[in-house]
Amino acid sequence: MRFLVIDDSLPMRRIIANVLARLGYTDVVLVSNGREALKRIETEQFDLVITDWYMPEMSGIEFLRTLRAKADTQNVPIVIVSANGSKEDVAQAIQLRVNGYVLKPFTAETLKDRIATICAARAESPSAPAPELAAAHWAGSE
Repeated sequence: MRFLVIDDSLPMRRIIANVLARLGYTDVVLVSNGREALKRIETEQFDLVITDWYMPEMSGIEFLRTLRAKADTQNVPIVIVSANGSKEDVAQAIQLRVNGYVLKPFTAETLKDRIATICAARAESPSAPAPELAAAHWAGSE
């Protein structure tokens, strides 16, 4: 699997990349904001995107909104990783069909579970739109 990790914090990008590597995923591209990510997605294929919510230039939610509005990227699986777990933010992410929401700080097991859930849903229906996950399946809301 090929991952795109978007976070304005270099240490957090490295933490996520290290967690993914421990889980056996080594094809990981790291960028610092949504604008950089959009440029990469225009020319490269990714199996899953992990993005922070709050970033300069383009936030994770703006990035998500932009991807969902384009026919060629509307089904890209996206997990938001954020320190903010407000009900309003989670509801907004669900409305935009995010595939998962993980609260910082998180464990490798939490990220592994979210990836497994997304992969299972994609295996059942590879071309299906991003599933809306019930809040009970989201890290930090259990």
